[in-house]
Amino acid sequence: MSRATLLLGIACSLYPQTATPAEAPMAPDWSEDGAAWSTQSYWQDESILQKYTFTPNKDDRIAGQSSMQVHVQVAANRPKDFVELRLSPPRPLDLSQTEAVELWLKVVEGPGLRTRSAFFCSPGFEKLAIADWPDGIEASAPSQWQRTVIDLTNVRVLDKAIPNQAGVYDRSNVATICLNFELPPGAVDMTLRIDGIRATTLPPLPERLRAAAVKADRGFWRWRARFPERDLSPRPDDARNLALSIRKLTHAAAPERPFLIWGIGPSYLNFLGDGTALACHLRQRFPHAPPIVYKKHVGSSVPWQYVLGWAQHVVVPEQPDLVLLYGIGLESDLEKIFQTLRRQTTADIVVASVHWKADDVQYWGKDEDATNFADIPRMRRICEEYGVEFVENRKQWASYLRDHDMKVEVDPQHGLLLDAVHQSEYGALVINENIVRHFAARDTYAFDPDRRERRLDVTQTAAAGGEEKATLSGPNWTFLEGAAATAASGSRITVRFTGNRIDLIGVKSPDGGAARVTLDGLPAEKAPCFLAGQIEPAAGNAPPKQGSVGDIGPHGIILGRDLIPQTWTIRLTNDEGSYQLTGSATGADGTGHVLKPFTSNSGQIGIPPELWRHGAGCVPFLHPWDGTILNKTGDAYTFSVARACKEAVDFRGKEAEFRVNLFQALPNETHVLELIAAGDGKVTVKYFDVFEPPLR
Repeated sequence: MSRATLLLGIACSLYPQTATPAEAPMAPDWSEDGAAWSTQSYWQDESILQKYTFTPNKDDRIAGQSSMQVHVQVAANRPKDFVELRLSPPRPLDLSQTEAVELWLKVVEGPGLRTRSAFFCSPGFEKLAIADWPDGIEASAPSQWQRTVIDLTNVRVLDKAIPNQAGVYDRSNVATICLNFELPPGAVDMTLRIDGIRATTLPPLPERLRAAAVKADRGFWRWRARFPERDLSPRPDDARNLALSIRKLTHAAAPERPFLIWGIGPSYLNFLGDGTALACHLRQRFPHAPPIVYKKHVGSSVPWQYVLGWAQHVVVPEQPDLVLLYGIGLESDLEKIFQTLRRQTTADIVVASVHWKADDVQYWGKDEDATNFADIPRMRRICEEYGVEFVENRKQWASYLRDHDMKVEVDPQHGLLLDAVHQSEYGALVINENIVRHFAARDTYAFDPDRRERRLDVTQTAAAGGEEKATLSGPNWTFLEGAAATAASGSRITVRFTGNRIDLIGVKSPDGGAARVTLDGLPAEKAPCFLAGQIEPAAGNAPPKQGSVGDIGPHGIILGRDLIPQTWTIRLTNDEGSYQLTGSATGADGTGHVLKPFTSNSGQIGIPPELWRHGAGCVPFLHPWDGTILNKTGDAYTFSVARACKEAVDFRGKEAEFRVNLFQALPNETHVLELIAAGDGKVTVKYFDVFEPPLR
């Protein structure tokens, strides 16, 4: 099972279009000028027909002098159903600053095919930037030319040269572009044309997300019509703890930014789906909502004890608008997750009680809170204490079963359970709708959203005492359309604020310049704000007998003192649980054991043994751990520690509003920030957004 998934996002997208050659712009493309085409089929068998013939076609093209035509002949009985068509330009391409690559496809004859993925490879195929086509595009004959766009702004990297390290590849020397396609069933005899492979730009992010949303809505509501309608009207207590979410969904911030939902938990959360049901319902309820992006990070049977590490290293750095928790574990560990999120983010939090499983039938008709996976009454109390929106999913699931004359039983086709513990797609729909029912506008909420997130306008009046304000210094500022602008060196804005994060909203312009940033009298790069990223298992780690490589190892670390930005590696030195910690800048920084508390020699890193997981079967609150250490000698885990600040702000670019995060992960207290114009162009500032988490 994948531990991390990006959903309803924009890692790679398709923008299909059709055109005739007369309508398309004529421009050179990489498939010409001495480029070579070849193929890689991922299987070789001389007894099975497999033939690919590449020829130029000058009579039917989109760009340049000719398109490339490939005749594909493959037998029906074959071990794999996908093929890779490789383009090698005469010289490596520098795509390090390229947003996207476009190409045009046309099936001339034959059954057609479907896009799979694209690789952008260094010489020797040592490094691959992997771009998915999640929506896919199906090309079939007869057809017009279809344009697709591959988004390169967020790709996965495979580094074959150093397989045990996190891959890094800036695409500055792309020697081969591999286009992967899925072949249709049966014998294949088809002719495909490819043309216009070249760099392009992407539509603005909101536009891309809206296009994806239209497609998602259409498909979801068509699928939803298969199931009974439900009353999802709001109840008196719904949304009491969702003041910020409701404000963002009803009044999009300027400049517009996506509403980001992060889900973390075990396979129960994974089986809730890809966020489509939540997003489609929210868009229906809030027609003016900004684009909605849903991300999740999951593992097999992961209790709250280990999810805590994901909250710290996966969720906190992204500063989401909403966190969704759906899983199992001790409520004391769930409380630690609440504390982490409430101290370091302003996100609203939603927790749903677990659904009915097959072995819960013993409680049916007796106690709707009873389950061996959670103490639901205590969960309810903790949610109330921390202002978390609690969804009575278990009670509502039971009501749904009674209302529709259904039982607590495994029925993948028509029931709510896929197997003994996991919900079916139907069951996931019921849970998602139980959750989304809580999103409703209210007259009053349990908290004032301005206490957590607020906007400071730029003024010419200095702040008095402890008052939050952004004020101008120097005589060279001008005001126009709500923005303050200057080109004079040394002119500054002083911002007094309370919180742990601050964003700047400004305006870029062709004659823009730069401004440096200070905090509490120090340059930004000396501010005490650091984040540790996700802990990644190395590709060569020994797999456990049960579960995946990601189910074992450290799920969280603790940042200490005197931090230096760098990449850290935890490497097991024997099969008994001993390890060494090494920093890319600090070097060897101590040895530890998976069962003992560890603090590095430099004091920078702590590794708590309670966050070191020992396999998918290690669910301590359900049964005792048997003491077996699954990690093997050489197993390695890497994570990066980075400053969460912006040392300078660049105002150069096309005329447009922009948002930039200046500081994150600060001590949650009062700070004084200064933005100082460099004098090399115009600096234009509209607002500052301040974020103050409710716990200190």
